[in-house]
Order: sequence, then structure tokens, then C-alpha cells
Amino acid sequence: MFWLRKEVKKISMKKLLLTLLVCGFFGGSMTFAQQKNETLLGELSFSGMGSMIEPGMQFTQVAGKKAVFLNLRGGVSFNDKWTVGGFYGHLLADIQPKGNLPLVDSYQAGGFIEYSPWSSSLVHLSFPLALGMMEIDTYSLTGPYDSLETHSLLIEPRALAEVNLHRYVRLNAGVGYRIMGSPFKEVVAVPEAGNALTFQVGLKFGLFNGLNQ
Repeated sequence: MFWLRKEVKKISMKKLLLTLLVCGFFGGSMTFAQQKNETLLGELSFSGMGSMIEPGMQFTQVAGKKAVFLNLRGGVSFNDKWTVGGFYGHLLADIQPKGNLPLVDSYQAGGFIEYSPWSSSLVHLSFPLALGMMEIDTYSLTGPYDSLETHSLLIEPRALAEVNLHRYVRLNAGVGYRIMGSPFKEVVAVPEAGNALTFQVGLKFGLFNGLNQ
């Protein structure tokens, strides 16, 4: 009888330990499932995916002369914090570089990524980083410089102050710095754009936070 009681106690203890282990596993799993991992991009979802388009103007220097670009940006936003897209800009008017060189036309195009950590605030900061290419074209009505062009790598970080004018409209302005790489192909008669400060203003339209707007 003593041996039987001992075996019953062993079986009861095993059942108790097994029950505690099962309860602990499921309880911990439920607690872990309820916790949200902190990530750099936040909790991405299709409902938080939006879009934007932004016409704007950029004031800078090209080949040592004042220049104004008409710009257009468009992209996809995630949780109204990160935006990924493309841009295109074209000189508003041709410029005459120093040294009596032929007239210069230019355009720039590429992609960008933008981080807006406080986008829900009335006034907030935004940090775009552009990576693309700039083309410099030279031409002369009387000279031998027709159809000469160069293409160079362009990198431009910016810092913008942005105002939420409306649920779907934002106004921004700020500064950047254009860093130019060497031309992919050297052409002596075509001047280099050169590194330069940039000042821009833009009007951004969009469903910035997708279905959560």
C-alpha cells in the first residue's frame, strides 16, 4: 500500500508539473503576442500606405551662375513617416556661364527617401535624401557647341520645415546641399555644375497616411 501511494504521488506530481508547463507556455505566448516590437519603420500595413505629389521650385547655382529649377516629386508614404519616390527638375531658363561659354540647359532626375518623424504636428521637420543624375546641355545659335552634354551623379540631403495647411495639403521650405560626382563622360566645352547650396519651396498634396487618413 505504501508503494502504491508513492506511485500515485509521483503521477500526481508529474501531472501538476505538466499542467504548469502547458499553462506557462500558453500564457507566455499570449503575452508575447500582445506585445508590439519596436522597429525603425514602425508597424507597416497597407492601411497606413499613402501617396504624395509635390510641385516646387529650387534656387541654386549651376556652373557658377544663379539658376532656378522647376521640380516635381512623387512617391509612396508609409505611416506618414517614410516616403520613397522619384523626382524630376528642369531649369526654368537657360543660363550663361562665366568665361563666355555657350548657353546651358539642365535637368535632374532620380529617386529619394524622406523621413518625417513628427508629421502629425502642425509645424514639423522633414529630411529628404535625393540620389540621381544631372544633365548639362550646351548650345549656341552661332557657335559649334550644338548638342553637347554631360551626365553626372547627384546626391542631395535636405532639411525642410513643413506646415500642415490641410488634411491633404502641406507647404514646405528649406535648404539642402547638392554634391556632384565626376561626369560619366568628360566634354571639354561643357561646364561642370559644381557643388552648391540649394533653397527650395514646395506644395505637397496627398493621402499621406493612406486609409488611416
